[in-house]
Amino acid sequence: MKRLVLAAFFCVSILVSQAQNKIPYAINTFMTPADKLYALSKVWSEAKYNEAFFDNVGENTWDSTYRALIKPVMESKSDNECYRLLTRYCALLKDGHSFVEYEYDPTVTTFFDKFQITVEPVEGRALVSHISSKKSDWIPVGSEIVEVNGKPTAEYIEQLVMPYISSSTDHYLRNISIRRMFRSFRYDPYDITFLTPTGREVKTHVIHDFPPEIKNDPMVPVEKEWKWIDIKWYDGDIAYVVINSFNGQQVVDDFEAVFPELRKRAKKLIIDIRNNGGGNSGYAAQILSRLTPDNDLIGAKWYTRVHKPDLMSWGISIKPKDTIGNAYNKMQYEIANHQHIEKGDETNFTFDTRRERLVIPTVILTGHETFSAAEDFIVFCDNQKHITLIGETTAGSTGNPIKWDLPYGGLLLICSKKDVYPDGREFVGSGIKPDIESHLTIEDFRKGRDTILEKALSFLKKSE
Repeated sequence: MKRLVLAAFFCVSILVSQAQNKIPYAINTFMTPADKLYALSKVWSEAKYNEAFFDNVGENTWDSTYRALIKPVMESKSDNECYRLLTRYCALLKDGHSFVEYEYDPTVTTFFDKFQITVEPVEGRALVSHISSKKSDWIPVGSEIVEVNGKPTAEYIEQLVMPYISSSTDHYLRNISIRRMFRSFRYDPYDITFLTPTGREVKTHVIHDFPPEIKNDPMVPVEKEWKWIDIKWYDGDIAYVVINSFNGQQVVDDFEAVFPELRKRAKKLIIDIRNNGGGNSGYAAQILSRLTPDNDLIGAKWYTRVHKPDLMSWGISIKPKDTIGNAYNKMQYEIANHQHIEKGDETNFTFDTRRERLVIPTVILTGHETFSAAEDFIVFCDNQKHITLIGETTAGSTGNPIKWDLPYGGLLLICSKKDVYPDGREFVGSGIKPDIESHLTIEDFRKGRDTILEKALSFLKKSE
């Protein structure tokens, strides 16, 4: 009964959210009801047999929700609406590496008819980090968004944003939900209440749009050009290196380009991966190999679910009591119930002993959005005595997704393996805790101070 109630609540909450986010302009309508049913069934079946963390939702809840979604999905009014339902369904897996994407998603996040704006999570609250230059006196950077469409911000995000985001941890989910709190369709209306740093209340009605005067008005402060690698120097020859992504060979090439300068000048080092969303753990290992004396980098070991139809046919009749003290019966029972896992390999890399290194006191800055291969980078760092982690607990999500195409521009990704530290410690679903915790405060954010970076600089100077 509980599962049926959950499925019913799921569908009712979808209908409520749709009513509050009406789509007032034409969207893609290529999918037939049969296409939509196929897409839903593909999500259901591939997750059921391949999702590494399927226990997060459980087979009964997954199946009952699938049944409850058949009618809403087939009757959805557009491809966009269908994929929004599938996105929410996939989010039930609570896995940041399992989600549905839609190639033709026309949603808008930052542009409105009155300003362009970006929002940043600070102490769990939604603060304006950038705004169009002509509006910066009206709504200054550092203003807090306290109400959206008649709801307190936290309630609005919890009801209408968070359910559609796949995440392995609550802290990552809350961060990303704040950043995406205004993601919706062009011409969607918003009533927003801001509270400025001086306590002044600003209420405004806006809609998503792209008027020329807004598109041509730069945000304040003007965003710097995004770089794979960015470097800055602090007193005492402390090098501060930001690595924004591991999602391409270019990050390795750019690091190699600055490495001679680092090796010649740096006495201490800060590596900032707080906003690194990951990519390829091999690229992460290549960079770290320059910063450790070890030739062998030992990464995560992993487990994957196993499906064997022959053993399932026998295991289906085995009762839990028959598995006690009988390993073969236990395996067949687990396979029949989609629960059996087997150990895979370890993610290890070996580098040339002649490779030039820079082994100096090093701090790695971590944050709630340090994700995937960026967390693999930290796992490689385990037991490196010259490296200290400072900042916030990481996103707690890594893995290797399987990809399938869905009709008319859809893409399904399902995480195929469960990664753990080489010694078995788990971090997916909880995150990697830093050696020294530090958090950005609202007060410091408004002053333009980087609390966590300052903590790292202080730590390195004290270690002299």
